[in-house]
Amino acid sequence: MRIDRCVCHKVEFATVKRWLEANPGSTFADMQQQFKCGTGCGLCGPYVRRTMRTGEVVFHQIVTDRDEPLPPRG
Repeated sequence: MRIDRCVCHKVEFATVKRWLEANPGSTFADMQQQFKCGTGCGLCGPYVRRTMRTGEVVFHQIVTDRDEPLPPRG
């Protein structure tokens, strides 16, 4: 299995990574506003958070909210 994009909004995680690199300090909410990832079915949220944390853009395993929880608000 290859998971590399938000299916609802057809945004590749590599695109999100490039945007994050060009916009340091951006939050998950900033990314949602820019790309809408995580606002449809929501299944891509944990993958995007993993991309934000590690830079990984292609996944071969299921990643869930338990694996990549939302960061605390603050």
